[in-house]
Amino acid sequence: MLLELAGRHPLLRDSLAAQSTDNGRLVVDARRLLFASPLDLTATAATAHTHAAVGTRATLLLPDSADVASYMQRMDLLRAMPRCTQVEGEVPDEIRSDRSSTLLEVEALRPDTADAVSERLGRVATHHLGPRDGRRVFKGIGELIDNAISHGTSTCGSFIAAQAYSGKTTGYRRLEIAVCDTGIGVLAHLRGNPAHCGITTSAEALDRALQPGVSGTSDMRGNGLPDLLAGTSDAAATRLVLRSGDGLLRAGRLRRAAVTRSISTATPVRGTWSWLRVSYRH
Repeated sequence: MLLELAGRHPLLRDSLAAQSTDNGRLVVDARRLLFASPLDLTATAATAHTHAAVGTRATLLLPDSADVASYMQRMDLLRAMPRCTQVEGEVPDEIRSDRSSTLLEVEALRPDTADAVSERLGRVATHHLGPRDGRRVFKGIGELIDNAISHGTSTCGSFIAAQAYSGKTTGYRRLEIAVCDTGIGVLAHLRGNPAHCGITTSAEALDRALQPGVSGTSDMRGNGLPDLLAGTSDAAATRLVLRSGDGLLRAGRLRRAAVTRSISTATPVRGTWSWLRVSYRH
């Protein structure tokens, strides 16, 4: 399989630049990547580990841009890749400083690491968004983490990363987070509940997952994702992108207005990829 990462936010597009190959390898070609987001990093790690689980080795072609390659290294993507991964390109020299108030590097997300990861992410959120808004956003983020370590678990693992922006150049304080798991996916999870066994497509499953009270279990759960969009303050601009199987959902909220759209895509993914961005004007 060849997965090409080019331009900015390539994995947020409707169609993935992916194609099958007959060489029995996974190649992630990031040479033309101009901006790496937490989603690009976590999805690359999740995809590589999914292929490694069935004996497929991965090759990562580093970005031609030294700045983007350096960011990938600083965000610990190279360490998060399977041990057998072949990395091609120039790995920059690194002088690492403490960025714990701004970055959550690519981290394996498991039940035994969830508390430590959540604590670090909470510090990033409150530092950049303030105590009140930071707590609101973090409460919603907790649902993405919970989903990944509950019905998103698999032998391949889940991965999380985050980046905070001060807004000095854009005028917006912003937190961006991605969680990518390699589990059964939203469609199979929801169909485990007889109330939702009639769902037939991943796009429909993603749309249903954003409705209050919907869960793949009989437990009194299912308000996490709707609360994630509704729980931020009226001053926030919230964007959520979910990709699972061959479904893609985009949801957004600006003040009190919310918009949701789900579609089917040509290239499926294993598990569920989640990307969230919350912005506050200074």
